[in-house]
Amino acid sequence: MDTFYSDISKYNNNYYICFSGEFVDKDEDEVISENQFFSSKSDVNLVFKNIYYKLNDIVKSNVDIKITVLPDFFIDRVIQISDMDKLTEVIEKKIKVGGGSVRGLNSVDMKGGNAVNVAYCLARLGAKVDLFTVADKIGYSILNSVFKKFNSQVSLHIKNGKHGLTTIFEFTNPSFSVSNVMLSDVGDNRNFGPELIESTIDILPILNSSSAVVLTNWASNLRGTDLLKYVFKNSTNSLHFLDPADISERRLEFIQDLKNHSRLIYLLSINENEYLQIICALSSTGDMIISDKKNINSITPINLCKSALFLSKFFKIDICIHTMIGSVLSNGCNTVFVNAIPPSKIN
Repeated sequence: MDTFYSDISKYNNNYYICFSGEFVDKDEDEVISENQFFSSKSDVNLVFKNIYYKLNDIVKSNVDIKITVLPDFFIDRVIQISDMDKLTEVIEKKIKVGGGSVRGLNSVDMKGGNAVNVAYCLARLGAKVDLFTVADKIGYSILNSVFKKFNSQVSLHIKNGKHGLTTIFEFTNPSFSVSNVMLSDVGDNRNFGPELIESTIDILPILNSSSAVVLTNWASNLRGTDLLKYVFKNSTNSLHFLDPADISERRLEFIQDLKNHSRLIYLLSINENEYLQIICALSSTGDMIISDKKNINSITPINLCKSALFLSKFFKIDICIHTMIGSVLSNGCNTVFVNAIPPSKIN
């Protein structure tokens, strides 16, 4: 762990630190310079202390790191579209003549789903993983094929049912913002309650022995709150990690869940869209007064740090917000921002 801190300090111009809710020696309207960064191991511990100590205890104990991940599995078909107007024109013509094929589009099928992706990455890092999800016979075969190389390192607990299917339109025309629009059939991920994992295996010993429990895609699961309460209440010695996915349609319900169950959630991980949805929900309930909406929507290190600090303090949950420009982590007292590392290639 000491190596981690000495290595990280070499890149201190990528970090901002917030002490006790105030950016040190900086006026609110002043642009934060890259000279404001943490200067010692103790400063970093203020932000990372809970995660740092829990992970350090796990490493020192020499016990296998076991992580439970659940619940979503999706098969995605990505279709690349470079000219939206031309495609719309072709589709309209096909409809008028009773249908037909639109050829010349590039597409690719991918195995995914938040839980499956997280489980795969953790297995690649060497952790032992228990993955609970739902899939039909074809999906079952795909999952077994994907995780076969990890042998006994990954235990698959697959409830028979309908896994998620997503058609993703990837708009690649540089004349407008490059973006993905996803049409999802969430399948039985929509009602993935505690009974689905209880019926596959005796779940309690697995939860009790987990170093961490990762719950993903709350937003697609109408039983997400029931599942959250069940797995987190039955894993008292574990790190509890929640990644809700796109909460746009359920944002008011989600912030109420955060208020009601904050003692069960250890770390909330959200992206830029989910962060803005939470801000919007809190402003509509009067929990957060937004005097300058333009400023809130401006994704800058200083705005992210201030918002993360407020959200973490308000919900009493450690919060990580990851965006295109970087990521911010706050424990409600202190906040640290890290610039994004531009990838050499995106897969």
